[in-house]
Parts: sequence; C-alpha cells; structure tokens
Amino acid sequence: MIDLLGGKDQRFDKAITSGKVQLMRLKNIAITIDGQTHKDKNLFDLFLDHQNDGLFEDYVREHTPVNANLLMQADYVIVFVADGKYSRFAGVYQVFGEEESAKVQSYGKKGDTVFVKVERLKAFEPLGGRVLVDWGGLAAPRWLQWFRGDKKVLRIDKGIIRMMIPFHSYNDVLLSFKKLKNLVDTDNVEWRDKLKAVKGIYGIADQSNGKLYVGSAYGNEGIWGRWKVYVETNGHGNNDMLVELLRNNKDYAWDNFQWFILETFSLDVTDDYAVHRENLYKEKLCTRLFGYNMN
Repeated sequence: MIDLLGGKDQRFDKAITSGKVQLMRLKNIAITIDGQTHKDKNLFDLFLDHQNDGLFEDYVREHTPVNANLLMQADYVIVFVADGKYSRFAGVYQVFGEEESAKVQSYGKKGDTVFVKVERLKAFEPLGGRVLVDWGGLAAPRWLQWFRGDKKVLRIDKGIIRMMIPFHSYNDVLLSFKKLKNLVDTDNVEWRDKLKAVKGIYGIADQSNGKLYVGSAYGNEGIWGRWKVYVETNGHGNNDMLVELLRNNKDYAWDNFQWFILETFSLDVTDDYAVHRENLYKEKLCTRLFGYNMN
C-alpha cells in the first residue's frame, strides 16, 4: 500500500516516514443530509456524489472526544469506507486540529462531539473509490489506527463500483432490498446475465417476524425481470399482502426484506411447470398459513 500512495505528495511521504499517518474506516451506513436519513443511499454514495460540497467530509470530521484526540495526533489520515469485509479507499486528508467553527452539522453520534478540521489532498483523488484493501488481521476491529503499511491491496478497479456484490452461485443468493435495488439501478452486468438466464422459484424473508413469501419467475427475462418489479414498486412487487404491508410503512421492505432463490430451471420450461413448483414450495414452507401468500 505504501508503493501505491507514496511519491504523490512530499509532505505526506515525510509523515509516513515519521509515523504521523493514521487510517480511518467508516461504516457504510445510510446517510443523513439536512437531518433526513436516505435509505437508498449509503456513505460510499455520499463520497461519490458529494466530494466537492463538504458533506462526505463532515463524516470524516465528527468524533467523540477520545477519538478526536487520537486523530489529532496525526498529520494525515487515510480514509476508507467499508465494503463488506473489505474496505474501499476514499482519500487522504491533512489533519489540522480541532474545528473552531460551530457551523458544522452533527450526524447524531451519542455523547459529546468534537469536529476535527481536515482537508482532502487532490493528489490522491484519481484513486478515490477504486482501491479495495483487506482490513483484516488483528487490527480489523479498530476503525481508527496508525498506518503500518500492512493493509493488502486486493485490486484497483478501472472505474467506480458503487457496491461490491459478488455473484457466487444461485444457492448463495441473499439480497437485502438495498442491494437488490443497487443491482437493478446500476444494471449490474454479472447479476443481470445470471438472473436473466434462468426461471425459478424465489422467496422473500421478513427478518422482523420470520414470515416468508414464495413466488415464481417465468417471464422472458427470468428471475431478473421479476425482481426488477420489486425495485420498481419499492419492494412489494404487486403482491396483495405485501402491498397492504407497505401501505402503512413505505420503508418496510428497506428495513426487513431479503430475497433468495429456492430453485432454478431453464428458460424453456412451461409456465404451468413453474406454477406447479411454486405451489409445492408454498405447501412445504406453509406460506399460505403463516406467511405472505394468499393463494
């Protein structure tokens, strides 16, 4: 990682040599702008879309007194945003000390808040959002730590990837609504091609109560085409019980639903076969008696 970041700024290089650089790993949480939480955007989205208006920088600046004191011992901080179990590089910031201005927005950290004045270095901007590192090892639990050069660079993407959601197999698919929406909105090629290649039986699990919904996808675009409808309808997919459930809480799918695949079959199977298999899974999982299936 030193080879990647070194040689771009002399003062930063000197700080590395003298041990005055820290690492910061921010959770990829839903973001708050002007007091409103946006469930369809996360902190990495904020980094990509608001690099020049100070909104992402505010998340870098706000700390508890203990963490602020630790951060202010450094001359520079290398900032990452969590990407699953890995971390994605956001930028290098010079640290100037405590922020004197009171005109900064608090993002709701509990207890006292201290704002640390930081400034992003332009020399590292071309790498922003493109470098994925392994944050693991004994230091993994610590989100603010001294830079030791021990983070392994896993890859450098040619372009920006908003959310890394690898496709392993149909049996491994488990998607929150946020992830499903991200795949559809970005027209993720890998996922689109895999899900369009098969028809199948899928399920939706409500994590708040354990209830299940079983559905079948047998249109020309396979599972991809059916799941796109859920994104377009904010999570209910025009299913009667789910429509009613979301009527009183438009964020219900965001907060509770996750999609998974029960069975896949080729695109040449008949609609009747798909419906037969769907009914079988409804019986197996008792989703008419205890879940969200009405028929």
